[in-house]
Amino acid sequence: MLQLIKSLDPMKYTPRSYIMANTDILSKEKAIKYETSLEKGDYYMYTIPRAREVGQPLSSVPQTVIIALMASIKVIILSWPDLIICNGPGSCIPICMLAYIPRIIGLKKIEIIYVESFARVESLSLTGRLLYPFVDRFLVQWPELSDKLNKAEYKGVLV
Repeated sequence: MLQLIKSLDPMKYTPRSYIMANTDILSKEKAIKYETSLEKGDYYMYTIPRAREVGQPLSSVPQTVIIALMASIKVIILSWPDLIICNGPGSCIPICMLAYIPRIIGLKKIEIIYVESFARVESLSLTGRLLYPFVDRFLVQWPELSDKLNKAEYKGVLV
C-alpha cells in the first residue's frame, strides 16, 4: 500500500492520515519511516480495533464490529478525509461505511478507492465483495478479475 501512497504528491495530499488495525505494528512502522524521510506536509496516525480477527468465531463478530465502528467514528471526524485508499482486511470496512454517510446526507463526498489483494486472482475477498458496490474505484491486480467485473480496473501490481 505504501508504494501506492508514494506515487501521490505529498503537498497536494496533506495532511495524510494513516489508519491501521491496532495490532498492525509493521504498517505503522513503515508509514512513520516513510513520512520521516519525506518531510513534506502533515500526517497523522490512527489505530482502530479489527472488525474481525482471523479465525474469530462468527458469534462474536457483531460485538467486535460495533467496537470497530465506534473507534472509526472518531477517526472520520478527526481526519474528515477527501480521499480514502484502502485494501483488505476487513478493518477498512467500518471506515468505508462511515465515510459513506456524509455522501448520503449531502455533507461531503469522500472518495473511496479500494485495492483488492494481490492474492485474489479469480475471485474477490470478502472485504472486496462487501465494498464493491459502494466504492468509487475498485482496483484489481490481475486482469482475470477485471474481465469478470464491470467496475474493476486492472492497473497491474499495486501493493
